[in-house]
Amino acid sequence: MDEVQRRAREHGPQQAVSFLEEAAERGDAEASFILANWRLWGLYGPRDLTAMHRLLERASAGGWREATRQRAILIGNGTGCPADLTAARRIMETIAADDPNAAEQLQLLDSMPERVAAPLTVISEDPEIRTAAGFLSEAECAYLRARAQPLLQPSMIIDDRTGRPRPHPFRTSMGMNFDPTQEDLVVHAINRRIAALTGTDVRCGEPLHVLHYTGAQEFRPHLDAVPGAANQRVLTVLVYLSDGYGGGETDFPELALTTKGRTGDALVFRNADATGQADPRAIHAGRPVSRGEKWLASRWIRQAPYEAEVLGR
Repeated sequence: MDEVQRRAREHGPQQAVSFLEEAAERGDAEASFILANWRLWGLYGPRDLTAMHRLLERASAGGWREATRQRAILIGNGTGCPADLTAARRIMETIAADDPNAAEQLQLLDSMPERVAAPLTVISEDPEIRTAAGFLSEAECAYLRARAQPLLQPSMIIDDRTGRPRPHPFRTSMGMNFDPTQEDLVVHAINRRIAALTGTDVRCGEPLHVLHYTGAQEFRPHLDAVPGAANQRVLTVLVYLSDGYGGGETDFPELALTTKGRTGDALVFRNADATGQADPRAIHAGRPVSRGEKWLASRWIRQAPYEAEVLGR
């Protein structure tokens, strides 16, 4: 990798690409893995998901364990190929003996239901707001917290004018998205269960987002619907990943409704009507946390399959 960086610095990125391509052709597994990620994200050349899978397979065959894990993840969540959970699991099993994360995923998958066991309780008919007690297990919540913690960054909002994320003082939490390489077999299984809970296609969900609040952090009243979006966020699913903290209630001020789940409970509410028009009654807030830590997972569900530029699906 040092040689790649030197060539890019001295001769430009195309020289580095050529160097990696030659190394990959000679059977260098690390070079194949680096090139695979460049093709996934469209770095130093066009995005090419077919080439990405070919390079990951080559790197995996060369003994690069991280490539094997990533290949299983992308096949499992359907990035650049039809989702194939059986094949993904079979690939992950080949490294489980020497890869603690692969072993943890497989062990947790064995205890996870495919569909929803918790019944939905209606707390508002119009607009539609429902809860599901015990939607995720403590082990599943702990897994999401552990995977998210090292990747947390200051949370953003969607700018009304540009449609792009930006920081704002009324959202003071930390957060992260599970991008395609992080939406592993467990995270994807949770996304499938959210789809079953809401009666939607798993492809309509945005990347699962984890939020962390502490020290009076909050998210002031806002709508999750995106102004002018052709493919609107019609539903929000919140899953409480912790409890025992002070404050931090989910508040719907237009409805005089406040709720606070326990670890594993889910909250589902509708943001927009069938035409994609935002419902102002769905304004909600995360009240300031007065004590302890609040962890929350959020998945925004669109009207139709969602293909963000970052996903490349």
